[in-house]
Amino acid sequence: MPSNRQQAGSNAESLVASGLEDLGWMVLARNLRTPYAEIDLLCHDPDKVLVLVEVKARSILSWMEGEDNLGTAQRLRLARAAEWLAMRAPPAQGLRIDLALVELHGQQPVSWRVLEEIEVY
Repeated sequence: MPSNRQQAGSNAESLVASGLEDLGWMVLARNLRTPYAEIDLLCHDPDKVLVLVEVKARSILSWMEGEDNLGTAQRLRLARAAEWLAMRAPPAQGLRIDLALVELHGQQPVSWRVLEEIEVY
């Protein structure tokens, strides 16, 4: 049985996945494991760019500013995972890493936003 934190994370990923699909994105995989990192959502955006989406869920009281929610080690793991994917299936239209920030009220996600093309190095 998942913990409250795991359930909140899963709910946040579901909210972002369905919201991105509503915006014309195609979700290709959820929780995709690579040798370097687990990718929360692997998607094609409307322009067919391959996008690795890292989902971060936090209560409003614990938010840091945007990309500050990703530590250096996690950025490096995501960059390596992106390189690993690109070597196996080079994306025709490019590849980027986005960060989805989800605000929680208790354990329930209430709002979200995406920061596109975050810095990983």
